[in-house]
Amino acid sequence: MDLQQLFEEILPGNRLPTQQVTSVTCDSRQVRRGSVFVCIAGSLTDGHNYVVQALQRGAILVVAQRDCGVPNQLLFPDTRIVYARLCAAFFGYPARKLKLLGVTGTNGKTTTAWLTHHALIQLGVKAGLIGTICNRVGEQSIPARYTTPDAWELQELLAQMLQCGCTHVVMEASSQALEQKRLYGCFFACAAFTNLTPEHLDYHGDVESYYQAKRELFSQCGAAVVNTADAYGQRLYRELSERGEYPVAAFGSSETELYAENISLQADRCSCTVCYNGERCEAILGLPGSFSVENMLTAVGLLLHCGYSLQESVAALCSCKGVPGRTEVCLSQDGITVIRDYAHTPDALEKVLTTLRDTTKGRVICLFGCGGDRDKGKRPRMGEIAARLADVTVLTSDNPRSEEPMAILEDILQGMGEKQPEVLEPDRKTAIAAALTLARPGDTVLLA
Repeated sequence: MDLQQLFEEILPGNRLPTQQVTSVTCDSRQVRRGSVFVCIAGSLTDGHNYVVQALQRGAILVVAQRDCGVPNQLLFPDTRIVYARLCAAFFGYPARKLKLLGVTGTNGKTTTAWLTHHALIQLGVKAGLIGTICNRVGEQSIPARYTTPDAWELQELLAQMLQCGCTHVVMEASSQALEQKRLYGCFFACAAFTNLTPEHLDYHGDVESYYQAKRELFSQCGAAVVNTADAYGQRLYRELSERGEYPVAAFGSSETELYAENISLQADRCSCTVCYNGERCEAILGLPGSFSVENMLTAVGLLLHCGYSLQESVAALCSCKGVPGRTEVCLSQDGITVIRDYAHTPDALEKVLTTLRDTTKGRVICLFGCGGDRDKGKRPRMGEIAARLADVTVLTSDNPRSEEPMAILEDILQGMGEKQPEVLEPDRKTAIAAALTLARPGDTVLLA
């Protein structure tokens, strides 16, 4: 592809040189001969400061928001948008040829996306998956660096999915990705909202900004499925319904068209009756917790939008044996159950501990930590939740990044009051061994 073709939709009738473009990148370290370098000002660094390095490495054009003092540059008011559009153009706009299903919210995105992708495969659809656990291109599983990839990686994945015959793609949409315009230009046939609780406030600043970032997904879709059992879901449903631009389906309570009744929770599964417009269908899903019922309903909503019946949707979803790292039963032996769960927010930790509290005959042993260089305000809150809901607490590291591990644990301890942890061990492997040693028949060990 040459420069004229690359900018054809952004600058119609442009007279750019017919030089061949080898890549589009916003990372000067990734520039090679023939690259277009897009300057993006981030929170830690500013691409405008690396223009000289990019040109030295072979960039043929610089896209910037301010004059960089070089002849071969184009200026635009928002280079994030231009970057997303150029990446899509380079790969031939693959999103336009695929049915995209998006999932956003604080908790439940990964499980909902995984369940929906699994169900589509069971229903005979060739579908791709983009999310936290991994990216799935046909039968190939590709490690995921971020919940939602950079625009270049995203468009490359979509192009690969299209090439291998995929017709549908299920995608997690993170608040950072939406705010950073990584998904700009991608139209979603249907977008789902799971819930919203305070998270990533170190990035967004406040909950309202966090909500507005999530809401951005619903400005680029043709239908929505919204959990109105959540307070922010009620707000989103009301706002979208008032706009009246596309169909909006509500789920989560008996006042909505899609809900669950007769819910029964066991240590390794949940069961319920799924109700939709007067129709009922029994469901047994191999994931524990009331939140698993919510995630299943979200997935049902997406599948119903795709044209599948309630019976087909529920049967396909319930054939899923589990989601890696999401209330995943890793061990059930000698009366001891070990569960691995991604719970890394106060809301998620409280939900999974409440579920285990209700289904555990013996003690609940909770091993957890908090990530470094992230929202410090949630650390004491998670400490309080663990102290209140777990019988035994083991504090350890959870990706400390550049912070001192013990400093993070000290922040958690501030919320635990008099109920101090039985084990305080920064080395996670050693801490897990200690937690398992403490377990006795009837206990559940949560590795959060």
